[in-house]
Amino acid sequence: MASFQDYSLLRRWWKPEFPPAKGYTKSYQAKTPDGDILQADFHFHDRKIRLTLEVAGENGRIYVSTIRDGSILKETDLTTGRSYPLYSRFAPFRDLLSSLPDKDALQILGGAYGVSPEPLGGPERRTPKPWEISTKYDHIFGIDRNPRSWKRFFQREKKEPLWTRIKRRIWGDLQDYSLGLVSALGIWYAYMDFYLLGFSLAVFGLLFGGLDWILRKRDPLFSKVVIFLGSGSYFYYYGFTRF
Repeated sequence: MASFQDYSLLRRWWKPEFPPAKGYTKSYQAKTPDGDILQADFHFHDRKIRLTLEVAGENGRIYVSTIRDGSILKETDLTTGRSYPLYSRFAPFRDLLSSLPDKDALQILGGAYGVSPEPLGGPERRTPKPWEISTKYDHIFGIDRNPRSWKRFFQREKKEPLWTRIKRRIWGDLQDYSLGLVSALGIWYAYMDFYLLGFSLAVFGLLFGGLDWILRKRDPLFSKVVIFLGSGSYFYYYGFTRF
């Protein structure tokens, strides 16, 4: 086997198998300089992977291990048909398995046989320069980090589920509705004036929308503002044309 520093070389030993083994969605096979053959067949949705090892030094003896989400389901010596622990067979190949060029397969292995859950030997990540991550250099290099206006127009932000948003703000909105209704009834009983009632409801709509935006740090509820402004407009018009 290659040394610890040769993960990039081990990674190049793996070749995709087409078509994949029956019952699996992807297959990779690697052959060592000693003639050992290691094959990994996995099914992403079933979270299952099968490792097949053919050892050249044992006259082509074949060992098979089936693993699901890091748990070993079955270990078999195909030559004899016997089932027994195969850690001593697969562990010497953990560096080669850790270099498997498929992150999903390694996550399904889940560290079995000492295999790294992260793929090794891949391209090194470049360290970003200071001006690439800090805004204080933007004026020097002419960097514009804000998306263009047309991109902002077409870009959609990922929103939380509707019921989660309703639960978070329902109590504040109910308070606004209750306060607005009680205040409107108080103004009506005090002055019996539809004109004043309509004007007050319109003010409440603007006030509660401002409370959401300024104090609660959230977008105003459009339907709430429309209800107050709409009913205020109606009573204002009714009071203006009544006499």
